[in-house]
Amino acid sequence: MAADSVALPLVQSKNGRVIGELGYVPMLMGCWGRRVGRLCTTGAWLLLVTAAFSITARGQDAPLTVPSSATSSESTPTRAPRNEFGVWGALSAGSPHVIGITGDVQLGQAAFRIGRILVDKPEFAFEWTIDVIPAEIVRQPRAVDAIYVNSRIAYYSLDGHQVVYGGGVNPIGLKFNFFRQHQWQPVLASTGGFVTSVLPVPVDVNGEEQFNFTFDLQAALQHFNSSNTRAWMFGYKYQHISNGYRGTINPGADFNVIFVGYSFFK
Repeated sequence: MAADSVALPLVQSKNGRVIGELGYVPMLMGCWGRRVGRLCTTGAWLLLVTAAFSITARGQDAPLTVPSSATSSESTPTRAPRNEFGVWGALSAGSPHVIGITGDVQLGQAAFRIGRILVDKPEFAFEWTIDVIPAEIVRQPRAVDAIYVNSRIAYYSLDGHQVVYGGGVNPIGLKFNFFRQHQWQPVLASTGGFVTSVLPVPVDVNGEEQFNFTFDLQAALQHFNSSNTRAWMFGYKYQHISNGYRGTINPGADFNVIFVGYSFFK
């Protein structure tokens, strides 16, 4: 051995067998450490992947004892119907003087309704409605003579009644249902629109209009079936008809109205 070389001490076992030089022991331990580390890492990944597939399989498998029809009905949430399609009819019980000045007038209506529930909570629901009224019948006093002052009617005399036919649309409807968890639900509503008739309403005199505006305030009870897809409604509304001062005169009329409706919800 050369003078400048340094001999590495040998490592022997208890029986005297030479294992190797001391300098190679750390290298051998490092190699084994890296191999063991790689095996541990691989094993850990295999365990994670196996666990993930096992969890996914358990989450997707349906119990064999539950019929498929029952499973689909329970897993699919039911959405409350939001579209209303209905019909209603109304008849006035009197004509009080609240805003209008014409009395002794009766009103009958037959209409179709479409609506969309915009807000539906357990406590209340808000719906936008549109009413199409193909039949709006007014029984009004018949004017036979009028006294004019400065080209305007000051007084007119009445004799008997006449029936006037018309129709209209209420494109603005605000409807609130309360206690949505119950079959009987209180309702507050209001609609506004217009009506046109074959003769001026509420009295046929010069200066009055065949085109009138209308609005109402409603209070009702609505009874739903168990699936909330059908409903009867019974209520009262105060209704006003006026030409909005578009004519020479604006007598206007008010009505106490009882109405009944039936609706489908989808």
